[in-house]
Amino acid sequence: MLHLEYKGVYSTLESEQDFEKSEDQEKRYWLVWFTDNDTVMIQALSSQRTISGKQYRLRVEDFVHRFIKEPDYLLQPQVLAHAHLVEHEARSLPDEPYVFILKDKHGADVTPELISSTEALDIAREEAEAFAREQKTPENVAKNLKASFEEALVALENGDRRNALKVLTKLADAKEGVIPEHKHVFAEFGSDLRKQKLPAAALQHQLRVVELSPEDDHALFNVARVYYDMGDYGNTIRYLNRAIALNENLKPAQRFLEYVRSEGRAQK
Repeated sequence: MLHLEYKGVYSTLESEQDFEKSEDQEKRYWLVWFTDNDTVMIQALSSQRTISGKQYRLRVEDFVHRFIKEPDYLLQPQVLAHAHLVEHEARSLPDEPYVFILKDKHGADVTPELISSTEALDIAREEAEAFAREQKTPENVAKNLKASFEEALVALENGDRRNALKVLTKLADAKEGVIPEHKHVFAEFGSDLRKQKLPAAALQHQLRVVELSPEDDHALFNVARVYYDMGDYGNTIRYLNRAIALNENLKPAQRFLEYVRSEGRAQK
């Protein structure tokens, strides 16, 4: 994944023919990001100081000879937000247009139409960092996990089984922001996948519940049920024994263990 670092507003002097000097030259302004592979990404600004056109990349040697830093160029707060949030990948962009909530020295809200590029950059970073922190709250992490799960279900419904299973595997391995209280989210995923006759995917999520809560007897019991669906009676018995060891009054696990053992004897 390309790493980007926003560097501010730059300008070029442009003419109609390949940037050659002419009497018709005029200044054009650009948002600029440096990358981690010796290129520079730019995006044009319109005369109204809004985003204009798509982003594209230049070689560093082409950039340094043509672009001039414009530290005092004024930008709309929303444009500054866009510039900084691009650094944080598309998944960090909010559903609605991102707007600064600026404060004056008395703590009152201020929303200027224009703000200096140099003065606003620190504010943009603080705002984006606050947004990133908000995305890592337990509630938002759970929301994002569920959104990914729904994405996988839609792929399944559309017959795209390969990508659906890929998303489900990535989801079961998610680490950032996941805490023990999210065990219920993964347990729900595992239960739904078991109902859809996807035991391997269900197992990934039920095992994640055990990882998040190793002393949860019901989580161990649910893992045993999935192993049974897969015909793995050895692991079925192993996880049932672990569940019963934690809670000897877990009657469903005891009855299931007796059934699996009796079924094994009958098959012999």
